[in-house]
Amino acid sequence: MRPVTLHTLMRHTGQTTALRWRPEQVTTTTARQLIRRGRRANAAVHVYETTDRDGTPLHIAHVQFGPGLYDNVEAVTDIYEIPTEALTSL
Repeated sequence: MRPVTLHTLMRHTGQTTALRWRPEQVTTTTARQLIRRGRRANAAVHVYETTDRDGTPLHIAHVQFGPGLYDNVEAVTDIYEIPTEALTSL
């Protein structure tokens, strides 16, 4: 089973492009904790069910933090690719 992949994007105030970090591999437990932290911080959290290119069931969690999380940062977005098997095997 593959781990959860986390993609992070950050847009600084006054900038039109977003900074991207290299995708990180995190555990399902860590992903759940980070998504819960986003909900507690009043971030917009959306979870979608889909499949990857190979037809493997996948959940996508999109966490959008607004301004105020960091100085001079307009928005931070975390996108989690979570294999459905990882959620159902717990």
